[in-house]
Amino acid sequence: MTDDSWRHLELWDRVKWARLQRYQSASAAAEALDMKEGTYSCYERGPDSAKFIRLDYEHAKLFAREFKVRWEWLLDGVGEPWLTKDESHEEPIAPVNNLRAWREYRNLTAAQLAKKAGTSAQVITDLETGAAELSDKWLSTLSPALGTNPGRLRDLDPDQTDPEIFDTFSAIPKERRRQALEILKTFKPYNRLR
Repeated sequence: MTDDSWRHLELWDRVKWARLQRYQSASAAAEALDMKEGTYSCYERGPDSAKFIRLDYEHAKLFAREFKVRWEWLLDGVGEPWLTKDESHEEPIAPVNNLRAWREYRNLTAAQLAKKAGTSAQVITDLETGAAELSDKWLSTLSPALGTNPGRLRDLDPDQTDPEIFDTFSAIPKERRRQALEILKTFKPYNRLR
């Protein structure tokens, strides 16, 4: 019988469950995380406790890395806690779309993006993984929530090209764009013919 005790846990219980997979005590986890034990313990307490600290995006990523679980599951309960097998010797699999990259670029969790777009975190995860199609309708719904446009969401990986470049260029009046482009070209490396 498989262990499915991780299912349907509240946020603070997911933190405790993940910690127990790696550390017997909160003090050992706190030491590994370079935190005070009392501070760390507040993340494992429920909201009824006077010393409850709600897990945020940054701490979810930190704790997940240390506890060897998926930060999305830790923060939002989305999917399963298990990390995939070590694929360091295999070719990396290209993402099916840029949705996750944009979400992370904007420092949003799946649940936060879902709320802004009026859908569920599971739908966001399905769209990111390709389990659901990122259709034109979804691109139009999600792009405003991510502060971009459908074309950039579909075609531009914000980790490869800074979207601010396009935002800045779009803000330049049309009659001055040629001038701006010529100025930008001066930053290209100069290749002297020999």
